[in-house]
Amino acid sequence: MPLRDALALAQQRGLDVVEVSPNATPSVCKLLEYGKFRYEQTKQEREARKHSTAWRIKQVKFHVNISEHDYQIKVRHVLDFLEKHMKTKVSLMFRGREMAHQELGMQIMQRLAKEVVTHGVVESAPKMIGRSIHMVISPLSSKVKPPPGSEGAVAGQPENGGRVMAVEVKAASSSVPPPAPAHSPSPAGRAPLSPMEIAFNRAQSQKTS
Repeated sequence: MPLRDALALAQQRGLDVVEVSPNATPSVCKLLEYGKFRYEQTKQEREARKHSTAWRIKQVKFHVNISEHDYQIKVRHVLDFLEKHMKTKVSLMFRGREMAHQELGMQIMQRLAKEVVTHGVVESAPKMIGRSIHMVISPLSSKVKPPPGSEGAVAGQPENGGRVMAVEVKAASSSVPPPAPAHSPSPAGRAPLSPMEIAFNRAQSQKTS
């Protein structure tokens, strides 16, 4: 359709002529509402940026003469990024004569790596590039297990790695004889005499004597 006819049709329908494929030959245009088209396009770009790896990399900057208070604040920022599963790039910059104290910058980086070991792992060791030291820390994956001894055993589970050991239990032998029955039969197999029979026999023996 000629461009003049497309513009006339778009004006009749209250739409705009939008070029959607500028690299095609010839280019492709559609009759659309330009405001809605830009909204959908911005939404798609935002979603693509959200799932992009580069967007998930955060950066925290240090200085060699940083105070303890500022250092703790930046450490909390690093831990917060790692908890949100964001890779963090740590940079320590030297200014002027601070280049003469590069060992202090390495000490700060090593201290930081030890303090975030429960939330992340050092992917790229501290390295001097130009006038800065750079280090990359990646968040711990859910599949990564903490080192042994760092956490206590889970409640309700054995501490030997979850394995159950079979134990053989033997009954202890006892020299104590089993208890006798309450009414053992007489040697002749007769039932025991009642108290009245015992008294009668005693009286008869006294008479005969």
